Amino acid sequence: MMKERVHWIDILRGFCMLSILLDHTEIYYTGGNLIPYDWYVSNVLIVFFFLSGYLMYKQQGFSLSGKMFSIGRSLLLPYFLFTIVLALPKALVHGHSIDWESLLLPILTGRASWFIATLIVSETVFSLFLWITRGKVIPLFLLSFCALVGSVLLTKQSTDYPWCINNALQAVLFLSIGWFYQSRKEVFNRINAPLYTSFLFISLIIIKGYATYKGVHTMIYPMSIDSYFLFFLDMLTSIFLLVNVCKQLPRCKLVEWVGAHSIVYYFVCGGVPLCLSLALEKVGLDYQGAYYSVLIAYALVCIVASGIVAIVYRYLPFMLGKRY
Repeated sequence: MMKERVHWIDILRGFCMLSILLDHTEIYYTGGNLIPYDWYVSNVLIVFFFLSGYLMYKQQGFSLSGKMFSIGRSLLLPYFLFTIVLALPKALVHGHSIDWESLLLPILTGRASWFIATLIVSETVFSLFLWITRGKVIPLFLLSFCALVGSVLLTKQSTDYPWCINNALQAVLFLSIGWFYQSRKEVFNRINAPLYTSFLFISLIIIKGYATYKGVHTMIYPMSIDSYFLFFLDMLTSIFLLVNVCKQLPRCKLVEWVGAHSIVYYFVCGGVPLCLSLALEKVGLDYQGAYYSVLIAYALVCIVASGIVAIVYRYLPFMLGKRY
C-alpha cells in the first residue's frame, strides 16, 4: 500500500531541485554563478536535510533497523548504481584519465556525489542518535550540537573527507530541527500565517543584504562559512519561510512531480547542464552576455533532465530500490 504524498513537501522539494538545476545551468553555460551562490544555493540544499529529518519522525516510534534498511535501499543502492553507470561518461566529458583511480576511487570514498553521500551519512548518524536518546529532545539536540562542533573542527583541518563526513555532521543538526518541527507541528502551524510569513521574508532580505554587504560566505560544499551565527540565522529563516509559503500554495502537479522524483534529478543535475552547454556551444548558441539565453538553456535542461528521470522511474526502478 502506497503512502499518501504530502503536496507541500513535494512542492518544496521541487522548488529546491529546480533551483539547483538553475545553479548548475549557470555554472556550465556561463562559466560561473550570475546569481550569487550565497543568495540561495546553500538554502535550498539545507532544506533537503530539514525535510529528511521531518520525515524521520514517527509517532508510533522509531525503528533503527527499519531506517537502516531504508537508507540502504533508497540512498546507498542508488548511489552506487548511478555513480557506476555515470562514471565513464563523466570521465570522458571532463577529459579525465580512464583508470580505476579516476573511476572507482571517487565512488568508494563517497566523492562521486557529495550531496547523496552527505545524506547517507547524516541520516545514519541521526538515526543512531534517535536510537541512543529514545527520541528525548534535549539529549538529541545535545548530540546534534556535538556533531556540529565536530564538523567545525574537521573543516578547520580540511574540506575533503571521505563520504563528506564534515558536511554530514553539520547536516545532522538540520535533520534534528526537521524532526523537532514535525514532533511539535501543532506549535509551528501557528506561525503558518501571512503575518509571520511576511516577517520571515523581510528578515531574510535583511540577512541576505547584510551578508552580501559584508562579504560573508555561506558555502556548504566545499564548506566555507565565515560566520556560523549568520549562517544559521540565514538557513533557519529561509527554511521556515519556504515551509510557510509552500504550505499556503495550491497544488502544482509539475513542481510536485519534480519534488517526488528529486533523487534522480540530483544524479543528473550536473551532467545534463554540462552536456547541453557543450552542445549549445557547438551550434553557436553559447552564452554571449544576455540572461535570456541562460533561461532558454535552463528550460532545455529541465526538459531533458525530466525525460531522463521519467525513463529511469518507468523502466529502471530497480536502480532506486523499487519494483517494476
